[in-house]
Amino acid sequence: MPEEERKKSTVNRIPDSDRFRYIGFEVFPGKPKDLFKSDEEKSKLVDAVVAKRAKGDVIREHCTLFEERVSTSDRIVLAVACLLILASLFIPWYSVYNEIIEEPPATAVTDMPSDSAMIATTAGDSMLVTTGESPDSTAIMAAATDDESTEALVPTEEQTESGFAVTEGSGSSEETISGYKAKKKIYRQYARLSGIGAFLTLGSVGSYVFSSGFILILTAVILMFYTLLCVVLPIYTLYGIYGAKGNPDQRALKLKKIVRLSWIPVVLFVITLGISFVGAEYGFDATTFYGSLGAGYGIGVFLNSLSWGIYVTLCAFLLIAAKGIEI
Repeated sequence: MPEEERKKSTVNRIPDSDRFRYIGFEVFPGKPKDLFKSDEEKSKLVDAVVAKRAKGDVIREHCTLFEERVSTSDRIVLAVACLLILASLFIPWYSVYNEIIEEPPATAVTDMPSDSAMIATTAGDSMLVTTGESPDSTAIMAAATDDESTEALVPTEEQTESGFAVTEGSGSSEETISGYKAKKKIYRQYARLSGIGAFLTLGSVGSYVFSSGFILILTAVILMFYTLLCVVLPIYTLYGIYGAKGNPDQRALKLKKIVRLSWIPVVLFVITLGISFVGAEYGFDATTFYGSLGAGYGIGVFLNSLSWGIYVTLCAFLLIAAKGIEI
């Protein structure tokens, strides 16, 4: 039986002529050509392989296993991000404002368009009526010989206070009513606070914050911890980039563990954003200080109180943390 099985296996074997048709994923119509152009090229390459094996080097050239895990460009990007976080501590993190309403002095305007004038003549008397396009800038000119008709066109005291003025014309029977529209100017007066400044004002601002609702107190504590991480993590990351010891693989693995810590401030910011939806009541009248704080703390007040400094740190932490995935 074993001999019959051997005969069957030898009969079913694929001959070399057919086997050479398939090499990898390429299909050849026949036997492939020689890999070397000449015997000299073949001997040269074989001698190079023999010499390499004699040295104990069994890895091929340009192997990706020997590439640097943390390149020079990666180190520069991480270092710049760390320095940017440290520098952002001195730029505005928080901002509040009051809206200032400035009312300019009123200026009289007489609107007398020619296309809206109507002239009527009756019994030797004339009357000219001028109507403006805007109800705030309406001007009426009337002339009449009768005193009663003249007094009827004079505006009341209430109309004069609302933006109408009366002036007499050059003629004895002419009066001009002029109107004006005063435009209010509204601008914001900001007060800004940097990351370092937030710690310096804990004695004054902190007393108001920590006397408010639990959510606002928790937000303040998280943001304080976030600010401390903006000092500790960049310095620790710079140490991992340039101060860690060991071979390249050991330094890369250590740096990978360090940059993963940059996810902590990102998570803290997301938590702060989430709890701000719950909101909290102030323990003081915030509108007496800054109108942007509103009557109560909420998501709108939180986002409106953040300045561009804290967003710079958040983007830098995201960049550092993402680099840790690539290592």
